[in-house]
Amino acid sequence: MPRQSATARIISLSLVGVAVATVLLLVRPPDLSLQGRRLVVTIWHPWGGATLETFQNSVNVFEKSHPDLACKTLYVPNDLSASQKFFTSVIGDCAPDVIFVDGPQVAEWAHRGLLLPLDDLLAAEGVDVAGLKNDFFAPCWEQGLYRGKVYAITYSADPNFCFVWNKKMIRQAIERGEIPAGALDVDKPPATLAQLDRWNALVTRRVKTATGDRLERIGLVPWGVYGNANSIFTWGWAFGGQFYDPATGKVTADDPRIVEALEWMVRHAREYDYERISNLASTFQSEARNPFFLGQQMLNLAHMSMIADIDRFASEGEGKLEYGRDYGVCPIPQGPGGLNAAAWVGGWTMAIPATITDPARRRAALRYILWNCRQPEGTTLAARTNRCFPAWKDAPFFPEAAKDPRLAQFIDILRSSRHQRPVMPAQAFYMDQLGRAVDKAIRGELTPAQALGRASRATQERLDEVLAEQGGQP
Repeated sequence: MPRQSATARIISLSLVGVAVATVLLLVRPPDLSLQGRRLVVTIWHPWGGATLETFQNSVNVFEKSHPDLACKTLYVPNDLSASQKFFTSVIGDCAPDVIFVDGPQVAEWAHRGLLLPLDDLLAAEGVDVAGLKNDFFAPCWEQGLYRGKVYAITYSADPNFCFVWNKKMIRQAIERGEIPAGALDVDKPPATLAQLDRWNALVTRRVKTATGDRLERIGLVPWGVYGNANSIFTWGWAFGGQFYDPATGKVTADDPRIVEALEWMVRHAREYDYERISNLASTFQSEARNPFFLGQQMLNLAHMSMIADIDRFASEGEGKLEYGRDYGVCPIPQGPGGLNAAAWVGGWTMAIPATITDPARRRAALRYILWNCRQPEGTTLAARTNRCFPAWKDAPFFPEAAKDPRLAQFIDILRSSRHQRPVMPAQAFYMDQLGRAVDKAIRGELTPAQALGRASRATQERLDEVLAEQGGQP
């Protein structure tokens, strides 16, 4: 079935949007002014579950420090593939004053005309945009830009990733004779990918059974870094590759260095058997049953949230893991791209929908955004809400967090990383294509060069189509 043109897709979205927006208008409260006593800032956020309570606490603190403003919050999840409720709210002119936007979505939403450029609003509030840029870590700032304008400000800096290894389980394997004594030093983690390959070979364990070999224990799973797309970003950068040229608008998933990274991942899949690894991983269905905690996966890459999960789920009894003694945290082993080349930064941003035209609402929305993203109290509460760091370099949360040597490793990523996912208005499509490329390559359906070449061509076609809507400029 041929793909719809960009114009046809926009018309289709608009027709759906009008219908849904009509319903939203019918149920929207007629008065959001609290009888005129305070101006109300409406906020759509993605925080549910236990995180909702801490987020609501931060909203309460904001209201106490801003007596002229009140906040009305609504949980509205969005991701790279499902944001229709927000789209239709903009089309129907019933959008919130503040919307949380996942970093990779900013360029696409800005391109669609869904977000308000913040430059003039910031200037009217006396904020120097050029100076503001220097206040934030570079990848965090870059993900909020599109075509030279500021469309969003990063709320949470998400440093990706650190290397972790289970010293306790490795020592026990050595004591049982499963790993040769002296073959590795548990207190000296692999510093290069070549050393990592050697560690993987040593810690992986297969057991013979009546029906054949069974995989009992594994090392690092290269395609298991929080999804296929995030995995190839991480290793592609580790090998020195580049995924996109913003100056020319050229998609470069088939960069030879990224192909080399995927070839390395495929060799791992063949050596340790992709299907057996998948079967082993499928037995773990919850955070509490993380294979790293249970000694089924000796090596891993960790997001900050995993550190908190170790404290929560591996803090008692025989399964207890004590930092330093039982497990370690350090930078990702160095690839051909150089030290810390694999590290990158993501995170949530905050923006104002394009249809918010009332100057008072715009100003109130900006005050809420800046309080969360660039003021001491707000950034501290934001960091505690979603277990990430502020993007603001001078946030007082950093000295507090740096007292934990594990978190200090993630702070180093923020300070040294030069990567964020490509800022371009076909990001969701690109992520999907990269994920498919990894899957087909490690399953042996395509060679890495074929898979990444296909992803690059498909994304370039989609990107060119999107850019053509505004003169074809990247």
